[in-house]
Amino acid sequence: MILSRAEIPWPAARDPYQHHRHIWQLFPGEPRESRQEDAQPRQGFLFRVEDNRPGAPARVLVQSRQRPSLTGGIRLLGSREFTPQPSAGQHLAFLLTANPVKSIKDAQAEQKPGKKRDTCRVPLLQEDDQRAWLARKLADAAVIESVALLPHQPLFFRRGNRAGKLVTISFEGVLRVQEPALLVALLENGVGPAKAFGCGLLLVRRLG
Repeated sequence: MILSRAEIPWPAARDPYQHHRHIWQLFPGEPRESRQEDAQPRQGFLFRVEDNRPGAPARVLVQSRQRPSLTGGIRLLGSREFTPQPSAGQHLAFLLTANPVKSIKDAQAEQKPGKKRDTCRVPLLQEDDQRAWLARKLADAAVIESVALLPHQPLFFRRGNRAGKLVTISFEGVLRVQEPALLVALLENGVGPAKAFGCGLLLVRRLG
């Protein structure tokens, strides 16, 4: 896999809905994400926003299988290749920005033309629920030894004529590897929803 740092110009960076679209410019010819289930291999890339101050370019960290190409629409700061090789029992520091949610019955589904499901996702706002969500997502792959939770301000965006909002949080702590292959799959494919908004990229590093 390839880790890259890039900058998105402010005119696009001001709208979180445009981040994913602009990062695609780094990967001409890369097939768009088409998987329907988390168990399927991910195409494309994962990313997280590291800095997004008003009036300045947004700095993003991008993880991809394909090496990015230079483009005029986004500034590429650098890339490096890495191959994760965790071992069972190993302790690793981790960082994850995520969108913890649960699915509930959508009481207004019948009033929404074209809606394919009768459920909707709602954010988990209580810390205990967020911790439990993370434990479920990492289950079998790793055990969480310690974790700190950092809530973020709600993320507002526009999709066409519709306004939207995401509630995100960063988890930072230490995990113990249980099944290396499952953990590598999470590193490659991401954790949870809202990946087009910079959520789901699980980063790990050795301790010491």
